[in-house]
Amino acid sequence: MTGRAGPRPRGPQRPDPAMAAPELRVWAQLMRRVHDELYETREPADRPTVTAIARDANLSPPYVSECFSGRRRPRLVPFLSMVTALGGDPREWEPRWHRAWAEQDPAPGRGPAAGGARAPEGAAVPSPRLAPLPGVDDEDDRAPAAPAPPGDAPAAALRRYPVRRLLRAVAAWVLAVLPRPSRSRRDAYAAQLRRRLVKQVRDRAAVELGRAEAHHYLTPRFAILAAPEPDRGRSGRARRSRRVRRAEPVAVPAQATTLRALYEGTDDLVLLGRPGMGKTTQLAALAHRLAVEALDAPAASGDRESGHVPVYLRLDTYRGEPAEEWLAAAMAQQYRGVVRTWLHEHRLLPVLDGLDEVPEPERGRCVAELRRLRRSCPGMAVGCRTDEADLRRLAQDLRALRYAEVLPPSRRDVQDFLAADREALADVHAALEGDPDLWPLFQSPMMLNFIRLTYRNRPADDLRAPGSLAERRGRIFDAYTRECLRRERPGPDEDPERTLTRLASLARMLTARKEHVLYLDRLDLSWLSPAEQVLPRIVPNVVMAVAALGLPVVWLAAAVRAGMLDTSVRDAAALAAAMALNIAAQAYQSEKHHLDRGGGPRTEQRGAVAAPVMANVPVMFLAVCWLVFVVEADLTAPGCWIVGLAYAWVALTQLEASFTPVFQPVEQMRWTWFRQELMIYSSPLKQHLARGLLAGLVSVALVCLLGYVVLLLCPRPVWIAPAAAVFIGLLYAFGNQFEPSLQDRRPRPNEGVRRSVRFCLVHGFAGLAVAGLGLLALIAAAAPGGDSLRRAAFAAALQGGQFAVIRGFRFGGLAVVRHWTVRAVLAQRGRTPYRYRRFLDAAEQRVLLHRTDSGYFFPHRLLQLHLSAAPEGLLPRLLPPPP
Repeated sequence: MTGRAGPRPRGPQRPDPAMAAPELRVWAQLMRRVHDELYETREPADRPTVTAIARDANLSPPYVSECFSGRRRPRLVPFLSMVTALGGDPREWEPRWHRAWAEQDPAPGRGPAAGGARAPEGAAVPSPRLAPLPGVDDEDDRAPAAPAPPGDAPAAALRRYPVRRLLRAVAAWVLAVLPRPSRSRRDAYAAQLRRRLVKQVRDRAAVELGRAEAHHYLTPRFAILAAPEPDRGRSGRARRSRRVRRAEPVAVPAQATTLRALYEGTDDLVLLGRPGMGKTTQLAALAHRLAVEALDAPAASGDRESGHVPVYLRLDTYRGEPAEEWLAAAMAQQYRGVVRTWLHEHRLLPVLDGLDEVPEPERGRCVAELRRLRRSCPGMAVGCRTDEADLRRLAQDLRALRYAEVLPPSRRDVQDFLAADREALADVHAALEGDPDLWPLFQSPMMLNFIRLTYRNRPADDLRAPGSLAERRGRIFDAYTRECLRRERPGPDEDPERTLTRLASLARMLTARKEHVLYLDRLDLSWLSPAEQVLPRIVPNVVMAVAALGLPVVWLAAAVRAGMLDTSVRDAAALAAAMALNIAAQAYQSEKHHLDRGGGPRTEQRGAVAAPVMANVPVMFLAVCWLVFVVEADLTAPGCWIVGLAYAWVALTQLEASFTPVFQPVEQMRWTWFRQELMIYSSPLKQHLARGLLAGLVSVALVCLLGYVVLLLCPRPVWIAPAAAVFIGLLYAFGNQFEPSLQDRRPRPNEGVRRSVRFCLVHGFAGLAVAGLGLLALIAAAAPGGDSLRRAAFAAALQGGQFAVIRGFRFGGLAVVRHWTVRAVLAQRGRTPYRYRRFLDAAEQRVLLHRTDSGYFFPHRLLQLHLSAAPEGLLPRLLPPPP
């Protein structure tokens, strides 16, 4: 294009590996990455021309142009010069050049017979001996060598310091030999870990393929998206117009019928397609094939492919974090592996589905992170639907080496699909023959499977009803749901209206949360509205308070009956009841104040503590009046003191536990010196001050409780109480260093809650045994005698019981109580049944839901969106009218 300033300067050409010679294809791919990552990322005004790049790299313009067009292999030093001229990091691009050298195909005449390929720059290559020119052998221009001193002769050098050289040789041999077994074991374990992960990928992809291929699945058809041919003028030369450069790619039908064949050439693929065309199935087939090849590949060190680790993941969980962090979290959720190590070693082959399911504000960041992640992976495949123009542009921003699109099945394929079960689908075949407008609806593998499951051996009257394609698709989904609800299954059935209401509620909740899998043990407060969260926030603390107050009352009743103490159990029980009521009222006032303030961090709200306390003053006044005037309780009695001190210790430990996530399921646990804690306050100074104050108050409450109880039961010797306090304090500090966490891979639904119950009981009984037996042994050894053993047993029972309550509720108990409270609120609101697991299993048997490990999901995203409609319009369509 020309203008007033003359011809426009041309930048480097973007190479096309498919048009390059076979021996230069890998170099064309390398230069294409240089073009995409270093040239295209610049602003259009800042993009240098070929001449500018050649000038900055001290190269000739034809050399730069031929390298970027894929007609010449760039040498290492010129390649790094071009990278530097474009603002790249030579240390990052040099390994890529060497990797391309290792992957290049030998050119004709340059194979092994011809002496092999040339070695890269910098390598030691023996130069061939040329024939000497005439007269060269008769003349020696080298300077005469000076006679070497006797001490520098080779023989003399060997005789000098023999002992030192021997010791160095022995040390070098020891250092080389001793670590070899550990390295061998480490390498063997790493290979075993890789094979274990690859087997998991193979099995998970096989499950996905099994669902799609349970019936006669169609042979896929693909098209490769290629750049349009440039417009050629009368001279036959291509004209690079701006319109051509911005034109949409052209779909060229491919001969390959598997995605693996398309992935073979570039190892960088983006799979596009409309909803229902089978993109997920094809990506699962690719991951399955890569996993099978990785398992079948020989383990020889010279095989580059033997160490690759394919993984099959979905991108719907991406929320803007760095790609490495998301990949580690996503793999921990489905598999187990050393993600960062494999990325550093260029072993990971990600197969990622659902780029369109990333939240819209995070899509740009996701594409940028995937481009950066591609540099650390030997290959990558990404799937994205293309029913919207924005999604197609989003996929193009990935700048992959190859774009492929899943084509709709041909009419011949649809006919073969229906002919495979001609008798059962006879009415479907007749409806299609009578209405050719149904062809676009049938040309989808997903819709064909829904049609087969719905109208097999049934009349297909819904297909004959007039309407648009969207209306007809909706009627097919309605018929599919009705047929699944009528399907027989073992066990009693619920009311169809109630079942459909709850299924639609599940679809709406998942759609609103931008999720597609329901995990029962992950039902938390985020599934409820702010007003509905009040009860689940109150109940766990009240339950723990009732346990902490009820245990001392039961202990006092046993001690009074055994003659250990002389106090009023009635007064202690009345005080415990009044304190439990006050705790519930105080928790309600705190939640009400938080709700009135509009949510947000509680510690940052003004009056977050004082305002609820002042609002609860009437309840506290009534409780005190009831204790003093109605019950006439003696609040100075030993029983009331024991109840108050016991609850103070438990309440303070619960406040201290608020710095850890005590309300999340406890699925695995480890002991560590450096336990991670939550940042309750925005200021680190406030955080440390509050943490230290709580630790001091816990210690004071522990000393007071132990000192009072031990002095009541075992007053002699006087050092028993401090010794017992030190013992329980050390045991409490040791138990605090257990760090619970989630385990993303769970084999059964609700497995997280089961493990939380297990950890709660184990820690509770372990705390009871260790604390109780330790105190019993300490007191019995310090005060031997006939009655001292009974008194020691009573003291140890109270302290061990309180310690068990603390341990059990802190490590799983509070999480279990909150989980079941959330389940109860959801069931009371009519969104879920009380026996949710049974309902989900019944829906799975009716093929309304699928299950993967511990999660449930709808057969397809379109069905989930269809069922997420308002119940007023959904129920009349799906349920038969009353007689």
